[in-house]
Amino acid sequence: MCRVKVGPKYELSSKSPQGEKRVSGALFFTLFKLSFIKAFQYRGYILITLFSSIIGVFVRVSLWTALFRANPVVRNTTFHDMITYMALTGLLLLFNMSGAGDRIAHRILQGSISTDLIRPYNLKLYIFSQTTGDNLAHFLLFVLPVYTGVLILFGMQTPPTLLHVLVFIVAVVNGAIISFYYYYILGMLPFWLESNWYIRFVDYAMFTLFAGAFVPIWFYPDFLVKISYYLPFRYITYEAVTFYLGRTGLPEMAGVLLRQLVWIGILLGLEAVLWRAAQKKLTVYGG
Repeated sequence: MCRVKVGPKYELSSKSPQGEKRVSGALFFTLFKLSFIKAFQYRGYILITLFSSIIGVFVRVSLWTALFRANPVVRNTTFHDMITYMALTGLLLLFNMSGAGDRIAHRILQGSISTDLIRPYNLKLYIFSQTTGDNLAHFLLFVLPVYTGVLILFGMQTPPTLLHVLVFIVAVVNGAIISFYYYYILGMLPFWLESNWYIRFVDYAMFTLFAGAFVPIWFYPDFLVKISYYLPFRYITYEAVTFYLGRTGLPEMAGVLLRQLVWIGILLGLEAVLWRAAQKKLTVYGG
């Protein structure tokens, strides 16, 4: 028997570490499947969201078409580059883990976090599995059809070598880890702030600006570009996409991967410290 301390007042028991791993694995796939299936239940929501996604992409393509029609090359960027950038950035929303923060914040504000502390599962894995299932369903329903259509119409660049593909994949995975822990930490803030509605607005603005979600950072003024290097947002998807487009060489990409690892280490440490502090400060609201 082994005993795992989860807080100053809560303990749980499990048969063995191997048993915990088997339970965690089964839980992950069960929650992943349920979250994935749930997303397909609301046909009206699916149709409205798909339609709005198509309109949004149409507007963006129209804006870039007008810009590059007036000037075929803007800051060493062609219309084809921008279409590929837009499509890749959209497709990589699959790895945006913002839902993780919303989930844990909701559990804190509703009070269910208290029961999470005594249940025999890993809360991070629980939230990660649900978020991953939702992301995959959203990707298949709204992202993949829209951006696949864009790429069929306009074409897409491909990396020059297999090494570029591998580095791109590593950068995307690192970015997903950064995204998960960043949003997980944001979701824990209601332990101290007792609300998070305004944090979401600030985060959306920061992500939109410094992650290059709509406009590539290479179009920004120098002072914004310099600020972006000290924030985690550009390392989620932007750096991977710029490498794919050939705007970042292999030697520079090694430095990018190192900075991603540094951010992962920072966020892992911060999450661990905040989680320990949160358990000591736990105040339950609601049911």
